[in-house]
Amino acid sequence: MEQALVVYASETGFTQRFALGIAQALHCELIDVQFVTTADLQKRKLIIYGGHLVGEKVLGLKAFYREFHQSLPDQLIFFGSGIIRREQVAIKQIKLQYQNRCVMPIDFYYLQGQPKLSQMNLFRRIQTSLALKQLGASHCPAIHETIQPLLRAVMRLLDQANL
Repeated sequence: MEQALVVYASETGFTQRFALGIAQALHCELIDVQFVTTADLQKRKLIIYGGHLVGEKVLGLKAFYREFHQSLPDQLIFFGSGIIRREQVAIKQIKLQYQNRCVMPIDFYYLQGQPKLSQMNLFRRIQTSLALKQLGASHCPAIHETIQPLLRAVMRLLDQANL
């Protein structure tokens, strides 16, 4: 699908797994934010941006938007990934915060998951293990289940764009 592009920022591979699942489900291109160019963005109807959620901020989104806002299409969906339970995330506030900064309509999704500790360096592994114990995050839905609401929104937006 040339209409959509998934751009992500990931230090440990956690967000990358969600971005890859989204790109596979949509049959679209996937690019690490470090390698994205203006040309990659200009030919799309929809950009899906993902980064790790820290507090109420999606890592890398502000810098991405600041650098590429003139090249972005009319639709932007972004997601934050994390281990915090969904009900503990201020989803409406996060969406509103970014909506106030952007000139285009945006939509936000929180994707909760279980990180692969074996893919992290020792410091991150210890940090994440402690956070998992503190949060009691022992069970998370599979990635393909977690991304379903986002995928439905993408399909709805692309259908509207094709009318």
